[in-house]
Amino acid sequence: MNNFKIIPTVDNSVPGVNMPVEAQACLDIHSSAESVVNDINCILSQMIAPDTSIDEALTVMKHSNKKSTLYVGTETKLLGVISSFTLVSRVVLMIANRKRVARSELTVADVMSLVVKMPALRKNNVHRACIGDIKKTMESLGEAHIQVVDETNKICGVISSTDVSRVLHEPVYINATAHSFKDCFNVMHEHEELI
Repeated sequence: MNNFKIIPTVDNSVPGVNMPVEAQACLDIHSSAESVVNDINCILSQMIAPDTSIDEALTVMKHSNKKSTLYVGTETKLLGVISSFTLVSRVVLMIANRKRVARSELTVADVMSLVVKMPALRKNNVHRACIGDIKKTMESLGEAHIQVVDETNKICGVISSTDVSRVLHEPVYINATAHSFKDCFNVMHEHEELI
């Protein structure tokens, strides 16, 4: 039995890592957690604009080497992350309905996971952790994306559950959790899904 630990998160309200996951080989659950961190410098060079339509984002995913995750932001600032799963899920229709717009009018900014709402892990904790710890942390938090920050809370990378799943060849079970009374009300009264 493996005794993986949950890595403590830090307050991410205040706004050097390894190669991309695709370049790594022969990784397993005991490999260094740093091997699944997407470096912020690589992310900044591959971002799409927040006003990109969801259909354009799907086209970008289809024609790029990042078929499961896209990063959204401006030239120098990461704003959010979006997965292909979200873009093709009924979450898109739910958001369009809530905003009272057609699906084709939605942009990635409407459906992305905001970086400022992502849990954050300290870089030094990630350095001491293994991929199994990351998987357990993500499943415990119910979060598909976690940011990695340095001692000054400056973001230096992002970990995506799709990358962890791809490396391990097994699913990372992300169960959305209600974080407020409003979330609970919307699920029970409005029959909405947690996003």
